Amino acid sequence: MPEVVLAPSAGDNGLAIMLADLLRQNLEAKPHKIADFAALDARVSIVADDADVALTLVFDRGRLTVHDGIVGIPDVTIRGPSDGIIALSNVPLMTRLGLPIPDPRDQAAVRTMGDLLSMMRSGRLHAYGALLHVPMMIRLTRVMSVNG
Repeated sequence: MPEVVLAPSAGDNGLAIMLADLLRQNLEAKPHKIADFAALDARVSIVADDADVALTLVFDRGRLTVHDGIVGIPDVTIRGPSDGIIALSNVPLMTRLGLPIPDPRDQAAVRTMGDLLSMMRSGRLHAYGALLHVPMMIRLTRVMSVNG
């Protein structure tokens, strides 16, 4: 079974605790996500500007350690408002590749994608380094999404 642990420093970071719990629940409820989780070997930092909180997800092929703050040099940094960061876990997945494509009949999914795209276009939400790590980002999206 995959391992998701909080580093001692992350015990007081509410976003870190929430993301660790989300990932544990996703992997328990959807065992097909375990292969993607086990393939992840990356460091992803997340910064919620409005909440003045940051964390780093250190994936090590089947083990994830969630740290408070930015630890080491991240492969990808996601930065934006906390509602945008949380909305990323609600991205609908429709294709076999797990790409974020909403079903046009699902109005909530279309609205979520519209909100995220609007934040990205306005510069409020960024994913620095994502284009350099596309396969990793696809796996991360599939693992993090509560859908699919």
